[in-house]
Amino acid sequence: MNSNSSIKISSDLTNIKKVFSWLEKTLFALVNDKNKKSTLSLVVQEALVNAIVHGNKENKNKNVTLCYEVIEKDVHLKITDEGDGISKSSMQKDESDIKEDDLLKDSGRGIILIKHFCKDVIFDKNSVELIVEL
Repeated sequence: MNSNSSIKISSDLTNIKKVFSWLEKTLFALVNDKNKKSTLSLVVQEALVNAIVHGNKENKNKNVTLCYEVIEKDVHLKITDEGDGISKSSMQKDESDIKEDDLLKDSGRGIILIKHFCKDVIFDKNSVELIVEL
C-alpha cells in the first residue's frame, strides 16, 4: 500500500477525528453509495478504537497506522498498532460467544461487528486487514 493512502496517529482517541477528516478527502470521496460509506466508516471507527484501547492500551507513545488500497471493487484497509497483539480467542469469536452477562465487559463485540460488515477480515499479530466491498 502506498504512502499517500496511509496515516499514522498516536494512541489518543481524539485523533480518530483526524483520521476521518483525512478519509473524507481521500477514500470516502471515492464512495458514492451512502450505505457503503456508513459501513466503511463504522468498521474503520471500531478497528481504530480497538487498536488504540486494546492494542496500545491508550499509550500515547505508541502509534496506530491505517492504510488502504482500492482493488477492483473492494477496499483493503489495514490497521496496525504497536501493542501486544490480538489474542487468538478474540480473532475467532462470533455472535454465539457473547452471553448476556458479557454486555458490560470486553466481550469481543467489536470484532464480531467488524466481521459482520466486512467481506473478509484477516488478523495478524498487531494488525487487522478489513476487506469491504465498494
